[in-house]
Amino acid sequence: MDAVLDALTANVLDGDDTAIAAFFTARDADPSIVAWSPPADDIGECELQFLMRFWHARRSPGGLLPPTAIDPLALRPALGFIMLLDVIDGGADFRYSLYGSLIAERTGFDWTGHTLSEMAARSFTGLFYAAVYRAVMRRGEPIYTKSWSPTHVAATGWSRLVLPVGRPGGAIERFLVGNVPGAWRPPR
Repeated sequence: MDAVLDALTANVLDGDDTAIAAFFTARDADPSIVAWSPPADDIGECELQFLMRFWHARRSPGGLLPPTAIDPLALRPALGFIMLLDVIDGGADFRYSLYGSLIAERTGFDWTGHTLSEMAARSFTGLFYAAVYRAVMRRGEPIYTKSWSPTHVAATGWSRLVLPVGRPGGAIERFLVGNVPGAWRPPR
């Protein structure tokens, strides 16, 4: 699994849509969309547009959102669609410190307190998400992805905006993530 994760991370870093599409197609899923630092107006979901503007307005000169900027009242327009992931061992894994209520409703599981490696062991999409977070750790900039869900999830897919969080001049220590589900479907 490490070799697949390393290759997928490299594909995300390079924005290699062909290789990412092959990853999804090999798992009978539609390909994903990956866009680095998209302008807010190019993002279709209003909650994610809000988060991109929030990040730009509050980030430090070094390009990261300071941890103190994460204020539930200030993030109200996107609440329910927000996840916070803490970086573990420099990006070896990630822990969900918050898994939005509206996200949990669609996935049928609240991942708060769990690691991304646990999710990756259950679903190929967890592997894709791990590659995305690792790529953001290396580039230090936001990424927008649109990916499709396995059939056991009651959302056809997810539009996700990953925003790096850390102290000025420091390493990324967490991610503020907006995650908006696609159309509802009965899970199989």
